[in-house]
Order: sequence, then C-alpha cells, then structure tokens
Amino acid sequence: RDLLKNVLPHLYRETEKRKELVREVEMGPFKHEVDDGLDLRKAAFECMYTLLETCVDRLDIFEFLARVQDGLKDHYDIKMLTYLMVSRVCQLCPGAVLQRLDKLVEPLKLTCTTKVKPNSVKQEYEKQDELKRSAMRAIASLLNVPGADKHPQLGDLITQIRSTPDLIILFESIQRDTGDSNSMETS
Repeated sequence: RDLLKNVLPHLYRETEKRKELVREVEMGPFKHEVDDGLDLRKAAFECMYTLLETCVDRLDIFEFLARVQDGLKDHYDIKMLTYLMVSRVCQLCPGAVLQRLDKLVEPLKLTCTTKVKPNSVKQEYEKQDELKRSAMRAIASLLNVPGADKHPQLGDLITQIRSTPDLIILFESIQRDTGDSNSMETS
C-alpha cells in the first residue's frame, strides 16, 4: 500500500497499447494482427481491479478512470474487465463517475450499437452479444449513480436503447437479473 505512489505510474503505463508489440501476420491470403502486449495489458487491468477492491482510498480516482476509459476501447478481454470496473466504481465513487460520465458513455454506446458483419462466424456473434450484455450491466450501474439520470449523453443512450427492440429486451432482462429498482426513467 505504501508503494502505490511509486508503482501506479508503471502499472498505468502497462495498460497502454504499445505499437512495437503489435505485428501483422499473413495467413494465406489474409493478414491478421497479433498483439503480443495483450496479456501484459490484461494483467495490468486485473491489478487495477484488485486495487479498486482493496485500496480505493489510496487511488487518484480520476487517473484510474482515465485508464478505465482507455480500456473500454481496447480488446474484448480488456473491455470485459473494464465493464466490471465501471460497475464497481459506480458503487465506490459515484461522484467521480458523474464527473467523467461523458467519457464513459461514448465507448459503451459504441459497443451496444456495433453490428457484427453478416458473414462472420458464430463465435463473433457470441462475443459481440457478451460484450453488449456486459456493457448493458455497466450502463445499468451508471443509472444508479445519483444525478446520472440528468446527464444528456446517458439520456440519449437510454433513448436509443429504448428505440431498439433487441437492446431494450436485453437491458430489461439485465435489470430483472440484477434486481435493479431503477427503471429506465431518465426524462
């Protein structure tokens, strides 16, 4: 705990995607991107989640949230971790989340509205569905932050969810699963 001020800058640096660790591999006629730094980034985000659970009082929560924001735009595995972190930070530091809400909502909206290419394999559909479900859980957590219901971007996202049949069904099922008493009242 006492070493956090020395260790955190190094940990946060490891959450960044490094171009020198990304390479392109040719597989027949296709080119595939391989990220050799993914496991390291994933471990860094797992450490961040542990820090959130064990010593949130010693973190600069705004610096922490800046890294979470970046993670919301990263690889599938990292997105899944950061969705969990968003939900947890909503419970532990709602004031800080409210101040950064605009930067958290945009990547969540992107995940919820992303469509899988029609010729994709079944695993891609399943991955995208799981991402949407996790993003919706994070959105439900954001709605529980006092004052978040008055935020214009979150309101726009909820309106978009309401007007999209498959998203509203998913969102309502998540609210039922979590026993969330906060209905979609944001107007």
